Amino acid sequence: MDELRCTSCGSANIIEDKNSGELVCGDCGHVLDRIIYSDPEWRAYSYGDRVKRERAGAPITPLLHDLGLSTRYRKNSKINSDEERTMIAILSEIYRISSSLNIPQSAAQAAAIFLRKLGREIRSSRKFLRALPASLIYLSLKVHGIPRDLKEVAEVSGLEQKIIRRCYLKLAESLKVRSLTDVDVYISKMVKILGLPGEVEHLANDIYKKSAIKGLTQGKNTKAIAAAATYLAARTLGISISQRRLVKEVGVSKSTLRRRLREFEAVLSDGNIRKESRITLRRINLATEVNEIGRRSH
Repeated sequence: MDELRCTSCGSANIIEDKNSGELVCGDCGHVLDRIIYSDPEWRAYSYGDRVKRERAGAPITPLLHDLGLSTRYRKNSKINSDEERTMIAILSEIYRISSSLNIPQSAAQAAAIFLRKLGREIRSSRKFLRALPASLIYLSLKVHGIPRDLKEVAEVSGLEQKIIRRCYLKLAESLKVRSLTDVDVYISKMVKILGLPGEVEHLANDIYKKSAIKGLTQGKNTKAIAAAATYLAARTLGISISQRRLVKEVGVSKSTLRRRLREFEAVLSDGNIRKESRITLRRINLATEVNEIGRRSH
């Protein structure tokens, strides 16, 4: 779209004067056009006045059982439907869990949409009803590729991990939804948690890609793969990481990590990765030396 300019002087300094309802050139004062007043025609001097006079509500959201379309009369009326009461309870819990986990609003809304897609299948899942909100949140996190552990969801919801996992698998099968959480997302998360430089993340992704090409990642735990790639990348660059701390942060056993490390060792024999790691290591050492010289000069 072309930039609006004054037809008299050619200036782009155009001002919307809402009091007069005109588009005015800020340089020469030429009136270009009239504008439609979009603000309300009433004035409110307090929040109470605004609430009383507003004729439009909040935006539509799937996190409300009625999408936020209720009239004032409907809000004051009694909810008689069992399905509606169940929907309200589940959506309230979804909102609570998502707020506690501090996840994006889009992920919480996706969980609410999955709930609506279930429809009457909610009745057939009575034994999973208590785990439904947490399972929907976990499913939404997987779909959006947000690396949050099942343990975190279980702690906030107050349920056992195995119950949430069982319900999650049933939901994924029923809704025909696939997880989009990639290994590189977990690698990025680990690098951030452990406070490692960005070079480690770059090399870890290279190790993972080479391992995937050789078929070493098929059917393996995503977090264990990411942990092994991160550990090997850090070690190759001369950065020390404790295996105990790594498995604690990731949530996998030491034996699982060591098995993945043994499998990935062959990838490090690749000449390209070795060469790139040496170049990266020299770059890190050079940056360290520059910082040290800067400190001494001060």
